[in-house]
Amino acid sequence: MRYIAVFLLFLQSLLGYTYNELLLDAQSRIYPKLLMLEEGIAARHSDKPVIFTVLYSPEDEFVAERIVEKIEAYYDHLLGGVPFEADMATFDELDIGLHSDAFYILKGDEESIKKAVEYAMREKIPVFVYDYKDLKDGALFALTIEQSTVIYLNRSTLHKAGVVFTPALYSIVRFVDAE
Repeated sequence: MRYIAVFLLFLQSLLGYTYNELLLDAQSRIYPKLLMLEEGIAARHSDKPVIFTVLYSPEDEFVAERIVEKIEAYYDHLLGGVPFEADMATFDELDIGLHSDAFYILKGDEESIKKAVEYAMREKIPVFVYDYKDLKDGALFALTIEQSTVIYLNRSTLHKAGVVFTPALYSIVRFVDAE
C-alpha cells in the first residue's frame, strides 16, 4: 500500500499541476455570468455569439476540453438570451489573431500568462484566471472557494483593461490590488 502511495505522488509530480475539480466547476459556472455583466456586451452580440476562450498550455488540453464541455452543458450556447460559445486555444495561438470576448486562463508559465494578459489589454477584454496568484500578472478576476465562494476583482487592472461592468458586479466582488 505504501508503494502505491509513493507511486501516485511520483506520478503527480511527473504530470505536473493538478486542478481542483470543485473549483473548476464553480469557475465554469460563474465566469461566463460575470462576463455577461460587462456593459453593452449583449447589444454588441445580438447577431453573433459571445466567445469565451479557455487558454491553456499543451499539457492541460484535457482540462480545457472538460471546461468547455462543462460550460456548454450549463449554458447550451445561450446566456441571458445572447448566443454564447466556449472555445479553447493554447497560449501560442494568441499570435494568430484570435477573436474572443474574454479569456479564462488555466495554469501556465509566467511569461505565457503575461503575454495573454497583454493581448487582452490591447483587445479590451476581461481575463479570468484559475489561480488567485495569477492576479499579480495583470488578470482581472479570480474565484476561490474559502469558507464561501469569493470573487476577486483586481482593482489596479480594472482601470487599465478599459472594460466597464454593470454596477451590480462591483457589489458582489472583493477588490484587491494585485500588482
